[in-house]
Amino acid sequence: MSRFFIGCISGTSIDGLDIALVDIEHKPTISASNTISLPERLRDQLRELLQPGPNEAFRLGLSHVQLGEFIGKAILHFLKDNGVDPSEIVAVGSHGQTVRHHPEADPGFSLQIGSGSHIAEITGIDTVADFRSRDLALDGEGAPLVPSFHRTLLHPCEDDQVILNIGGIANVTILYSNDQRPFFGFDTGPGNSLLDAWVNDSKQLRYDANGDWSASGRVSHELLEALLEDTFFTLDPPKSTGKEKFNLNYIEQGLRGFSTIKARDVQSTLCEFTAVTAANAIKRWGPGAARVVVCGGGRLNADLMRRLALHLNDRSVIRSEEINVDGDSLEAGAFAWLARCFIDQVPGNVPSATGAKGERVLGCLYPSGVKA
Repeated sequence: MSRFFIGCISGTSIDGLDIALVDIEHKPTISASNTISLPERLRDQLRELLQPGPNEAFRLGLSHVQLGEFIGKAILHFLKDNGVDPSEIVAVGSHGQTVRHHPEADPGFSLQIGSGSHIAEITGIDTVADFRSRDLALDGEGAPLVPSFHRTLLHPCEDDQVILNIGGIANVTILYSNDQRPFFGFDTGPGNSLLDAWVNDSKQLRYDANGDWSASGRVSHELLEALLEDTFFTLDPPKSTGKEKFNLNYIEQGLRGFSTIKARDVQSTLCEFTAVTAANAIKRWGPGAARVVVCGGGRLNADLMRRLALHLNDRSVIRSEEINVDGDSLEAGAFAWLARCFIDQVPGNVPSATGAKGERVLGCLYPSGVKA
């Protein structure tokens, strides 16, 4: 008998809401998924909230409610399109939109918005949100939270493998075929964030389709070496980061002293930077010869995938679709899984990934108010 959960997330690229319908009666199965574009005005509001600005508390509160309303309505449309009645869903797991992620603060915090109350009222489905704060309360990073889902979805596996998710930020999950070895994960650094920021500033495009612009340029090895000096890349995991760090300002700071580099060459260098930092992390912390399975929006960037394969030439680098997993739905599926963990009171964090002092049930419940 099926046991359905909905998972949804607006990722660090802030380009749309990923929704997944997951059957978690036994081994999780992603039954349906979709990405729904955010309204342009709401998308702009969310991006503006990534940096300090005037009247910030009011804009934060308003966007919190507006995003919650959008998520609730999007879920209802998604269910209707897939012929599923809301009464069939046990719970919604909503990550929302991260607008601040500062685990390095004292004390560390991470803030996701997207009102769970509004989602529950609009859908009539119990909603679980605020997944990161409990891990942070145990001195964890609050991220990444997807390794437990990756392991449950893809285990058992005959060979060691690395799941590389390239959203705005890139993160990895290290999975061993040997059950005796602990699995773990961490953020490797920028994913699409710098590429999107530079192409938007230079060409007023949301993203570099297929990596065509970066492929047309030449890497500045001097700039690349300067970027690689960032101390984030010398930190041992567990570690996490966000667009608070890897953004347009980061590029502009890095370009000081490199004003003669052509814009397309900057894009090429940023693509190489993303590939090198991810590859270096995998080579240092991943098992030798492990297959690398790439998911997230970055898998659609042919130039980035080419560079990854070049730097990981002793490993097989494949898109997640090659193992019959939709690369756009994995993160949303993970929050459906975490909602199930909350409902069943099962710990959802992986201390070896987040650095938390222990395992905990993650999330807060917003009951639907609908009586059975």
